[in-house]
Amino acid sequence: MDSLRLCLAAALTAAALPAAAAGVLENPQPNATVNGIGVISGWHCTASRVELVFDAQAPLRAGSGTDRLDTQATCGRRDTGFGFLVNWAVLGAGPHTVRALADGVEFASATVTVATWGTEFLRGRTGGVVLDGFPDASQAVELAWSESLQSFALQRVYAEAPMLAGRWNGADLERRSGCTQSQNNGSRGTYAQYDITMSSDTMSISQAGVTGLTCQYLGQLAVPFVIPGATGTYSCSDGKRGTWRVRTALASATEMQLRLDIQLDTSETCAVDAILGGSRF
Repeated sequence: MDSLRLCLAAALTAAALPAAAAGVLENPQPNATVNGIGVISGWHCTASRVELVFDAQAPLRAGSGTDRLDTQATCGRRDTGFGFLVNWAVLGAGPHTVRALADGVEFASATVTVATWGTEFLRGRTGGVVLDGFPDASQAVELAWSESLQSFALQRVYAEAPMLAGRWNGADLERRSGCTQSQNNGSRGTYAQYDITMSSDTMSISQAGVTGLTCQYLGQLAVPFVIPGATGTYSCSDGKRGTWRVRTALASATEMQLRLDIQLDTSETCAVDAILGGSRF
């Protein structure tokens, strides 16, 4: 009986060893798309040396032994974390495999797809964008380019989205082509005031020009709170009628721009490339 107990204890101990020696590659996740400057990270219970292998290249040693309180229960210790800073663009665009080694033995791997900006390190660029409907449908976020991260970074979260709603004062710029009356072709521009109303799936614009002309844009969003791609109908007090589609949309707390494709379809048949722009306090 004692011999049986010893055998069972030995078997249980052997079965427990793989769990005690467990390791996890947390970032990147399998089949992820990666870009910019990132961190490859995870943990391993027993490794004294953690290395990473990119495709068939030579192993590179990762920093290890960092504090991971969440591994205490699994590993019986906390100094299990590892990390490695990588510029993904150095690998080149396309699929790549990352393998993690603990004291020379592979314990995890992930195949990822690298997206690049066409160069290993993009310099001297600035830019930003407001993304409506994220992180949920009632919010918007402002993202700005970070050269050091080689990616866009969060700048601000707006509690209510989209920011286009409300009154704006600015300009209506139009570039017309294919008009029935040739004198209407060409570029035009005038002052305009816009009152924009939004819901989760609709957008309407009331436009009042300095000449007394008024126009109404009534439209539907293709996806809740996603403005590019919105389509609708267009009518003005001078009799112009047609359809419109939002090509691009930009908005901040004080500035907005809508780029529209407008097609007139009554007595005048111009195709109009229009920019509605405005500011407010």
